[in-house]
Amino acid sequence: MPEPPKITDAEVDRLADSVRTLVWKLQRVGERESGLVGIPQSEIEVLRVLSDHPGATVSDLARLLGLQSSNVSATVRSLVQRDLVTRTTNPADGRSHHLHRTPLAEHNGNLIRQMWISRMRQVLAAMEPSDAAELTAIAPLLEQLALLAENQEKNP
Repeated sequence: MPEPPKITDAEVDRLADSVRTLVWKLQRVGERESGLVGIPQSEIEVLRVLSDHPGATVSDLARLLGLQSSNVSATVRSLVQRDLVTRTTNPADGRSHHLHRTPLAEHNGNLIRQMWISRMRQVLAAMEPSDAAELTAIAPLLEQLALLAENQEKNP
């Protein structure tokens, strides 16, 4: 059986930098083009995690984001004031709250997603067709990478 290819530190660095740069540029463009400028990054991250984990508690969010519960709690308060998150009391203990994105947050999230899709289409159209096809073919690998990263966050 052939030995798996060796991946160098430089290749990992380049991949990490490329993904970070792409996400940063798409994220800010999506917000700006959808008219949602001014939402702090911490709030965007909480909304993103709530999209994947509806009903999470502040403690859940803090664990998933690697932040202190007090910081997440302050962010959630701001999101509740902006009508982007709702809290429902946990019937099991009456103290903790389950958090959900509001219809407004869902609408805003969909706007940003559509801006990302639109921008991605523009960027892919500017590439050589074979390069664009090769890039879109790795989407399942990027999904796997995201899932593995999330699992490592949960179980460091």
